[in-house]
Amino acid sequence: MPAHSPDQWRLSQLNRQIEELEAEKTELLQRRAEHAKLARHARGRLRYLRLARRVRAPADNSDLWYVGLLVAGPILAGAFLLAVSSVLIGSFPTGLLVFFIGAVVGAFVLAGLLYLPSNVVLPASLEAAEAESNLAQSRFQEILQRTAEIAAELQKRIDERRDLMASGQVQRAALLQRPWKAMAETEWQDFVVEVCRTLAYEIERLPKSTAPDADFIASLGGERVAVLTHGEGSAVSSEAVQQARAAMSRHGATRAAVIINRRFTGAAQDFARHNECAAIGREEFPDFVLGKLSI
Repeated sequence: MPAHSPDQWRLSQLNRQIEELEAEKTELLQRRAEHAKLARHARGRLRYLRLARRVRAPADNSDLWYVGLLVAGPILAGAFLLAVSSVLIGSFPTGLLVFFIGAVVGAFVLAGLLYLPSNVVLPASLEAAEAESNLAQSRFQEILQRTAEIAAELQKRIDERRDLMASGQVQRAALLQRPWKAMAETEWQDFVVEVCRTLAYEIERLPKSTAPDADFIASLGGERVAVLTHGEGSAVSSEAVQQARAAMSRHGATRAAVIINRRFTGAAQDFARHNECAAIGREEFPDFVLGKLSI
């Protein structure tokens, strides 16, 4: 198949769209968590102000409401905790301490409900809190809807790519027509990612780090593979296998793989085999691209 056939072009387009959608989905999930926190805070503020309004309401008919509540409320709170501690602990000294703590906490809570905010600003605070809560909830729902839309669109693209591959319209051999044997580090890593996506793997690129780590996680059928790549001009030893194995544990992967575009030494292959790490070199790579060999 020509390198620029419609099917090959569509596959590249799908890979690019999937990567963009995955990035947008990750960003939306982060924003969803942030806005969920804001919405919870706004709802909590609104509930507090509504409770404060209800607690203060009887004062309209009784001038002694505040005084009576501040006297009786802490005593009732302490008595309740005393009763609970007596059942659970059965120690009188401890019960008295619990009573005292409950009374103090009850006094502070009631004082807050009665005086914070003041009666002058309470109506305006309630109105502002309701507006803030409604706005936060609205934004949260928008993000939820957008996340669902992106997830559906992403799955649609993934299914289309899978169907395109299963139908045989895209010849994997076309990838091998590129000069992959001479690719250096960055170009080789991008090429391996493209190959993996063509093979229906989902790719999670890992942040660049000064510490040794895998380059990306390839997922397929419930399996997660920590993949380390090295292009032409970079020395590869059994240490690369150790790094891939360490990355597998660090990122919760089930397997590890090292993929290079030249030959492994016999010693490196043995080391990889004994450490349950797939070693894909120049001789094995064509079979991997054609789907005859998995990582």
